[in-house]
Amino acid sequence: MTQRRTLHPRSLVVGCLSFFLFTFSFSIANGQPAFFEPKEDYYKAKGRSLRVKWEIEPPTVQVSSDFRATLVITGAQNPTEIVKPDLRKLKAFDVFKVTDIADPPRDAKEVRFAYKLAPRNTSVKEVPELKFHYFNASAAPGPKQFPSTRAEAVEITVTEPPKIERQIVPLDAPEFLFHPVTGQDVLGSGPFVPCQWAWLAAACFGPLAAFGWLLVWRRVYPDAARLARLRRSRAARRANDLIRKASRTPDPPALIANALLGYLRARFPLPESAATPAEIATALKDQNVPDEIAERTSDVFRACDRARFAPSGDNELALAATAEAAVTRLEALA
Repeated sequence: MTQRRTLHPRSLVVGCLSFFLFTFSFSIANGQPAFFEPKEDYYKAKGRSLRVKWEIEPPTVQVSSDFRATLVITGAQNPTEIVKPDLRKLKAFDVFKVTDIADPPRDAKEVRFAYKLAPRNTSVKEVPELKFHYFNASAAPGPKQFPSTRAEAVEITVTEPPKIERQIVPLDAPEFLFHPVTGQDVLGSGPFVPCQWAWLAAACFGPLAAFGWLLVWRRVYPDAARLARLRRSRAARRANDLIRKASRTPDPPALIANALLGYLRARFPLPESAATPAEIATALKDQNVPDEIAERTSDVFRACDRARFAPSGDNELALAATAEAAVTRLEALA
């Protein structure tokens, strides 16, 4: 059997005391005992005798207006290591709106921390005192190494902002304009009631304006309709020329189909997705082309597809004639 060992209370006390002495000795060796370091109002300043004070400019200020408050620290041995007090975290400064501003350069003689303070109301009478602990290495080890000083409170005067008085300017106008008018003269001859002719004119104004605009448009653009017809006939002539030249190409059915499809895209706004005979027929029907003409046009594309895989013969001539007839039927719809 194994024998269990128990920790003697005296050994526990000796161990805790040894750890405390080691920690305290280590803190002393590093310059200051952290065990006694104050939890509040300590900003890492070191020195034998520090002095702090407030400098206020100006001492009289309006509500919600800023004035400059500078905390001046003299006698510090570590000016670059001092932490700037955050006045926003101190309850005594809740009566101010605190704004940090840039500080002047620090030197060995003094450290200056600058703030902008804006009193929230006229009940504020002073800039509160600020307690300031620092570390004195020459003092006896313990709490006495962290003496405190304070920046005494400074009285200020807070005033209300000046009230802007409205200046009353008398009106310069004829006397009769200041006398009220009563009776029937106020409304004159009574409210305006339109007659029947006015309602009739209002109803006819819209159609007449549209018809007049049509006449003006035709006057300004007399060739618009003729140009539209010319574009359509130009597309038909181009398609027929390509169809007649198809017999002199290596693949006449393909050229006939492409010529007819190009004509349809120029003559009718067919979607780009319409490529097969069935899709072309559906697209033509959507453009109000009669069903018979749409189907006969799609048959031309089907015949072209069959001819591309059939033996050569008179198929090219028949396809060309059928395609030209389809163009003629579609042109007749214009």
